[in-house]
Amino acid sequence: MATTTAKSNGSKGAELSHSEVHYFNSYNHHGIHEEMLKDEVRTRSYRDAIYNNKHIFKDKVVLDVGCGTAILSMYTYPSSTSAPSSTTCPARTARALD
Repeated sequence: MATTTAKSNGSKGAELSHSEVHYFNSYNHHGIHEEMLKDEVRTRSYRDAIYNNKHIFKDKVVLDVGCGTAILSMYTYPSSTSAPSSTTCPARTARALD
C-alpha cells in the first residue's frame, strides 16, 4: 500500500495512505453528517441497540471517539453514570464554529 506524507488534519503523526487521507477528509464536510442523521433506519437501529441494552451502559463511563454529531453519546446519556465524553477532529470542529 502506497503511503503519503499528507495528514488528514495537517498534523504530525503516522503516515496515511492516499485512501486513508481521503476517508478521513470525507468526514470534514457537514453534508456527510446530515446524510447519516437523515438515515432513519441507521439512526434508529443505533438508538434501539443502545436503549435495548441499557444494562451494558449502566454504571459505565462512555467515551465516544470520533463522535461527529455526538448522537450516540446522547443516546447513552440516560443509561450511563455520567455525561458521556465525546471528541471529534479539531479541524472539523473549528470549521463548524466559523
